[in-house]
Amino acid sequence: MLNLKFQISNYIKTMVCIPLLCLFACSKTAPSADVSGNKSMRLISMAPNITEILFELGLDTEIVGVTSDSDYPPQAAQKRKVGSFWQPDIEAVLACRPTLVVTESFPQQSTLAARLEKVGCKTLVVDVWSLNQLYTSIAAIGQAVDRRDQAQTLVDRLQSKQNEIAARHQDAANKPKVLWVIQRQPLLAASPKAFGTELINICGGVNAVTDTFYQYPPINTESLLAAMPDIIIEPSEENVNPTAQLQMAKAFYARFSGIPAVRDGRIYVVDADKVSRLGPRIDGGMELVEQCLWPGGQP
Repeated sequence: MLNLKFQISNYIKTMVCIPLLCLFACSKTAPSADVSGNKSMRLISMAPNITEILFELGLDTEIVGVTSDSDYPPQAAQKRKVGSFWQPDIEAVLACRPTLVVTESFPQQSTLAARLEKVGCKTLVVDVWSLNQLYTSIAAIGQAVDRRDQAQTLVDRLQSKQNEIAARHQDAANKPKVLWVIQRQPLLAASPKAFGTELINICGGVNAVTDTFYQYPPINTESLLAAMPDIIIEPSEENVNPTAQLQMAKAFYARFSGIPAVRDGRIYVVDADKVSRLGPRIDGGMELVEQCLWPGGQP
């Protein structure tokens, strides 16, 4: 009975609070087409990579809310927090009186977008799971916030770096096999379905993991020995010093001395924000992966 009372009470509070918030929180002012000094837009980003895109498009003053995990550029720390990437806070979003909320398409955020649309808040939902989707999303965001030229400049820069690196290694005779590890215990690695594989392929390597149902399948000892990777790459872990992480990684893989990556000392820790966050810094991520695969330069 107490649980039922709590549910009823919570329902009543929700039904009362949300309309009130909608009445006072959602700005109805349409964004101006004037790209110079426009103060009318009130933008909210619901993902760290979207935050970076908006800042890259020169929208510092127009951004009124970001997720708690939006940590770049440094100015993002000064913005109001509206929940996290995985747990958006609708009341915090509405309290910012946004003219546009940009979300990603996975369930927690698409649900948020649907709820916001129902109460009159304009949203833009983007898919960002691959480089092509990133470029499409940047263009869509640029159009929505009247920054088409800036968006095209950003897309051109990223595509240029991708094409430059891919051209450098497309004819490599011996493509190194790369194990892209996202977790060490238990060992999980990127499959050909995961984004890390796209970076590996662009840089002239091949994924050491064969195709599976999962994006990040568990890798047991037998699978690891069968894969025989030439290179092991780990994106950096949050709140762990990269040098310490590399030392721990080398200690962990030491027992697999027959694997070329271990035997040849080709275990790397790379900046996760650059290689895993599909945003304006992904060109730097491509360069980091290229350096791991071809430390001596061109093959």
